[in-house]
Amino acid sequence: MTQAYSRGFALAIITLLASTAPVIAHAQSPGEAASATATAEQVDSLQKQVQALQAQLDALKQQLPKATPSWKGAPQSDDAATGFSFKPKGTLQFDAGYVGYPGDPAGTLGPVSAATGAAGVNSNNLGFNTRLRRAIIGAEGSLPGGFGYNVEFELSQAGVGYEDVVLTYQRKGSPLQLKLGYQFPLSSLELSSSSRFISFMERPGGTDAFGYTRRLGLSAAYMKPEFLVSAGLFGDDVANANFNRTGWQASTRAVWMPKFGGTQLHLGVNAQYRTAARDAQNVRLRQRPYTQTTDQRPLDTGRIAADGDMIVGLEAAGIIKSFHVVGEMQWLKVRGINDPAHIFAPNNGTGGAAAFLADDPSFWSGYLEAGLYLTGETRGYKGGRWDRTKVLRPFDKGGWGAVQLNARIDRTDLQDRVAAGAITPGSLNFVNGGKQTGYQLGVSWLPTDYLRFIAQYGHVDVVGGPAAIAPFAAATGAFQDRSYKLDVMTVRAQVDF
Repeated sequence: MTQAYSRGFALAIITLLASTAPVIAHAQSPGEAASATATAEQVDSLQKQVQALQAQLDALKQQLPKATPSWKGAPQSDDAATGFSFKPKGTLQFDAGYVGYPGDPAGTLGPVSAATGAAGVNSNNLGFNTRLRRAIIGAEGSLPGGFGYNVEFELSQAGVGYEDVVLTYQRKGSPLQLKLGYQFPLSSLELSSSSRFISFMERPGGTDAFGYTRRLGLSAAYMKPEFLVSAGLFGDDVANANFNRTGWQASTRAVWMPKFGGTQLHLGVNAQYRTAARDAQNVRLRQRPYTQTTDQRPLDTGRIAADGDMIVGLEAAGIIKSFHVVGEMQWLKVRGINDPAHIFAPNNGTGGAAAFLADDPSFWSGYLEAGLYLTGETRGYKGGRWDRTKVLRPFDKGGWGAVQLNARIDRTDLQDRVAAGAITPGSLNFVNGGKQTGYQLGVSWLPTDYLRFIAQYGHVDVVGGPAAIAPFAAATGAFQDRSYKLDVMTVRAQVDF
């Protein structure tokens, strides 16, 4: 019943009462008096009905959604009656960093120049640099019938790319959600979490070295308060303009996430089966020194002739009040092509510069991290991934925001001896991708829920790898055991909505 209808109904009742008033006023006889009394009782009854109807209308008004949008980092509009909702979203990350030049025990490097830069370690791309790490704009919301959407575009690096571009479906009250579109395949806790909420500026070594990228596909997740089971099947990058068969990936992930009082636990396992593109059939693994302010990759396996690979990972984390600890391990096995005469049907390619190894190499990566909020906050966590932390005393409310200290030890091993025999650069029985151990310390300041500043330091020990061959040719020992060190200092300003 609308407000206009109620006003009309009330006006009709008042008119009826006015029309009966003269009759009541001029009643003289006992019969007329009795009739007037009955009429008055009827009027009183009608008045009570009007009051009851008005009370019902007032209650209905309280249940109606507000016309004005709510605010959740950005204006958010919800129409509960139709099922539509809309919220713009975005992220900006500005980075600056310095990567120190590696030590030179043999005295062979000298100053930075075209000659020494060709060695791959003492490079013009080390030192100080700045970068717009991410500039993301998009929107998310819901559609009638249980459908939802999330669309994000990456605008940094003088181009336009895609982040998550997905359509979801989940019936109200159902634990099952379907997700169709461009998304990260199911993998680790760190990779499943948004870059806005991870502890350090960059994810651990394995998430970079093992070549995870978003893919176009379909995934399903069954989630209850204490567990999550998900699986998906994916094609290739949506930006890939190659019409050859591009390969596919199958992924699965299971997480147990019970909560005991104020303690949140997280135990998970994940696995991925990936096939290589049919026109290339190779796998290449490589990693930067924990920053995107340089393109130098101390770890690099080169292109290995392969049908694809398989990854298995373990996850464990705990949140106890202001303290959190997390560790993950991942193992990768390459399904190599061991015959140099192999023809990459149906495209009749030969693999180009890909190395045909004597057997299937395997690699691993893992990290251990701990963090503490000095200001009493609890790290955000939801649905098997890191989430936004709620600042207790925001800067705009007279407080100093949230301050978090983090420490991480990270190890990635991309070396493997696949067969017996002498080890030489480019030999078919050894992968000289290098080993990297990183020690990182970081501090984050969150003035508000949507603003974050990060400063961190990393010390990196590198053993072997392609960059250690030429610069340390005069050094003693086998090339795969030669080592050097990197120091990495980085800062970030981040805002999201």
